[in-house]
Amino acid sequence: MTIYFKNVYIDNYFSVLGRNEHSVSIKADLEINDYYDKQKSVEEGEKSLLLRSIRGCAKGKSVDLCISSDLQNQLFASSFALREEDIPFLGTYSACASFVSNLIIASSFINSGLSNVLVSVSSSNLASEKQFRFPIEYGSIRKRVNTFTATGAVSSIVSSSKSSVRIESATIGKVTDIGYKDANNFGACMALSAAKSIYEHLIDTNRNSSYYDAILTGDLGVYGKDILKDCLRKEYNLEVNNIIDAGSTLFKDSGKDIAGGSGPVCLPLVLFNKIFKEGYKKILLVGTGSLHSKNSCLLKESIPSISHIVSLEVIK
Repeated sequence: MTIYFKNVYIDNYFSVLGRNEHSVSIKADLEINDYYDKQKSVEEGEKSLLLRSIRGCAKGKSVDLCISSDLQNQLFASSFALREEDIPFLGTYSACASFVSNLIIASSFINSGLSNVLVSVSSSNLASEKQFRFPIEYGSIRKRVNTFTATGAVSSIVSSSKSSVRIESATIGKVTDIGYKDANNFGACMALSAAKSIYEHLIDTNRNSSYYDAILTGDLGVYGKDILKDCLRKEYNLEVNNIIDAGSTLFKDSGKDIAGGSGPVCLPLVLFNKIFKEGYKKILLVGTGSLHSKNSCLLKESIPSISHIVSLEVIK
């Protein structure tokens, strides 16, 4: 399902980069070399990073609503960060697709009459590894297809006030499950849902992939990106050559033997700190999310995935 927006813009953003992301090529508004950020746990450290991004983005602005997501149980980072702010709060969860799904929700609120909606996401490597795989201290051997959960937080303001970035349209994805059960390889799980959403967006809008200067996926990793291209080619007869994967981009210069980054912060970190700065004008954001949990894996369930899409136009 594709919907269109009138007079919806991205007005401001503020990004916080975590410890392991310092070696990559992007530079954020604030860089913190501490998983704990002077808190007593890594979970509270993530909350602190998220709060820094919220305050950095909302400083001096009137905000009607904050829509926030993270990967911790019951949205711990978001809920406890917003406890310290006097802002109406809507917590959402679309796993690593959350930034794009939050943009869609915020844009709908703007079209319904609100003026400024704050969209926020965060993730923490140590908190997420503990929750979805094993604590780092366990010493579990990682596979080459494993991605590395990025640590950081990003907030942006979706506004009715005209700015240089317009949110033009969005395609809401469908839950897809290929029957795959390996929680080490999210890219393989999410590639088909990304291909399906991209295809449906192009059909709904009567566009081809070359309409966009860049198709920015969230966190498929280097292997998932290749699977996505194969899916588009074999399932939909589409040869797409302008795909950039944010997770792969985030860690490609780090020297680590990993498939790329993951987490809801990957896409906005790369979007705001690299893609916009390199002059891309028409950008298709493809948020990719793996909808499993530790319990679903213990139940031997396969891993469902979701991919949501937002079309951006840089108009300055």
